[in-house]
Amino acid sequence: MFGWLIGIVLRGIGGAECCAGNQEHVPVRDNVSLQDAGSFFPESWRYAVMATAGMVFLGVFFRPFLVVSCFSVLAVVSRMYQRHIRFPLGIELGVFGTVICAVLYGPIMGAIVGLVAYPVSIVYTKEEARYLPVALLGICVAAFAGGAAGLGSWSIVALGVGVTVLYDVLTGGLYYLVYRAPLFGGVVFGISHVWFNYVVFSWLGEWVLNILA
Repeated sequence: MFGWLIGIVLRGIGGAECCAGNQEHVPVRDNVSLQDAGSFFPESWRYAVMATAGMVFLGVFFRPFLVVSCFSVLAVVSRMYQRHIRFPLGIELGVFGTVICAVLYGPIMGAIVGLVAYPVSIVYTKEEARYLPVALLGICVAAFAGGAAGLGSWSIVALGVGVTVLYDVLTGGLYYLVYRAPLFGGVVFGISHVWFNYVVFSWLGEWVLNILA
């Protein structure tokens, strides 16, 4: 649109100069380049506007999908350090997002967080894919346990820590029994995972629920 307006102005100026007796002629290629330059900014901002409009649309009409998508992205980002630190640390936001979404929208929506985040993240971290089925099973159990228990008589901290312990015992046991994974690594992961989720649920659990509820 801006290029079209600039073209009209330039043609108007060119016509005025011709009428005044000026014999100089503005090359067509210059007009085209100026039109392209004028249309650069609308084109460059088009995708940002479309993405923002899409997020607003999801937030208004399909809020659960927007929330689940955001938690999935956070879970992926929180695991990226595993590419550079090849040691089983339980510092990740998969269980946190799963429990929050399970409490708010039910166990299926909660499970989607881990079912999306874990396969996507291992593509970047280059972890062994053979462990993935156990992790996905564990996150599904965590989602259904968190969704079934709900808050009721539970605080979000107690629920989050309880689901984390359930996830770690289930997955850690299967890793050891099925894959003969090192027991020491499983213990380190479990301890750091429970500690990290206790901190996250204590600091952010109630605050996030109050915002999204």
